[in-house]
Amino acid sequence: MSRLPTLAAVAGLLLAAAACGGAPRVDFETTASEPPYETVDEWAGYRRLPPPEVGDVAFVDHAVDPPVEYHPVASDDGLLLVYFGYLSCPDVCPTTLADVGKALSLLPAEEAARIEVAMVTVDPERDEGAEIARYLDVFVDRYHALVAPDDAALAEAAEAFGVRYEIEPHEPGDTDYEVGHTATLFVVDDEGRIVWEFGFGTAREDLADTLAGILAARYP
Repeated sequence: MSRLPTLAAVAGLLLAAAACGGAPRVDFETTASEPPYETVDEWAGYRRLPPPEVGDVAFVDHAVDPPVEYHPVASDDGLLLVYFGYLSCPDVCPTTLADVGKALSLLPAEEAARIEVAMVTVDPERDEGAEIARYLDVFVDRYHALVAPDDAALAEAAEAFGVRYEIEPHEPGDTDYEVGHTATLFVVDDEGRIVWEFGFGTAREDLADTLAGILAARYP
C-alpha cells in the first residue's frame, strides 16, 4: 500500500522523540492558529493549531451488537486514538496497531484504562464491521470498529481529520485492488478535539511516554 501524508506531514518529519520525564506545560485550551503546528521537546509527535474538532463526525460502531452510532469523543478524562486504515493492509496498519497495543501495555494499568482505540475503515467495500472488531481484538482491549454510513460520510470524516485516501479504480465485484491512505495516529480528547498526532513509525516507548504526558497535561 502507499501512505499519503496529512496536512501536517512535513511537520511530523521534523520531530524528535524523547522519553517523557514529566508533564510539560501545554495549553490544551488554546484557540491560537499561529504557529500552525506545535511540538513539545519531551514528546513525540505534534499538534495542529487550532485543534481540529471532530466530535460531530458520525460513524457506526461495530464493536458492539447491535452496532450503534458513534462520535469520536474520548471518555471523561480519557483519550481516544483514531486510525484510518483497512483490513487488507499488509504492513502499515498492523504495524501501527501492534505498536499502539505494546505502548498501552507499557503504561500503568490505570492510565491504559483511560485510553481507547478506534479504527475507521477507508475500504468499506471489502471491510465488514464485525471483521474490523475481530481484527482490533488481536491488538488492543478497548476499541471501536468504525464504518462510515456511506461514501460521502467517509469523505467528510476524512476531511475533518485531515486524512487522504485513494482507492484504485476497479470493476464492481473485483476485490483485488490497491488502497492508499494517511498513516497518522490521531489523539482525541473528551471534548472531541484532535489534541495530538503521531506519524507512522513512532517508537512504542515514545508513544507510551507521550500518551502518559498528554493525560497528565490535559487532565491535571
